Amino acid sequence: MKALNKVVRGLTAVELVACALTFAVMVICYFISVVNRNIIQGSMPWTEELALYSMVYMVLLGTELGLRDGTQVSVTALTSKLEGKRSGKILEIIARAIVIYFVFMMFTNGNALVAKQIKTAQTSPVMNIPMYILYLSLSISFGLMMVTQTLMLIGRIFNLPMESITKVDEIIDTIFSGKKKEAEEK
Repeated sequence: MKALNKVVRGLTAVELVACALTFAVMVICYFISVVNRNIIQGSMPWTEELALYSMVYMVLLGTELGLRDGTQVSVTALTSKLEGKRSGKILEIIARAIVIYFVFMMFTNGNALVAKQIKTAQTSPVMNIPMYILYLSLSISFGLMMVTQTLMLIGRIFNLPMESITKVDEIIDTIFSGKKKEAEEK
């Protein structure tokens, strides 16, 4: 279980860094675009395209993190009434199984889309980046969702502690407090 915790924490750290980097790229590109359009009176279409692709990756990776820690929007009228009861656990297992099925279908279709884009060798209009790089975001994010949701389903069925997977905020705090402690020791 400790090895799994380390893998999940490492994966979460990579996801968080990727989200932060794509957010930074998106903000910088939009800033350059606005300055260029309003002050310089020029056009730099590559900034719009890069910002859009960064946003796609950021949203899909953020969706995985949000789905994992339960911060996604949900209707809890029924689940809150059944919390702590056997029927509540069964309902949660069924709901998670449905999510896993949906995520599996998205992962499978995302992989098919990536394969099609590789075969057609289509590139983006402005930057000439292969389009499969954009569509790879579907495979990556839904693949991660499939793994984490399956682990959470197994944990729920067998009553295993899942805090190492679901507590994303604690993982963030651990990452930053660990680096802060290292800096203070030096």
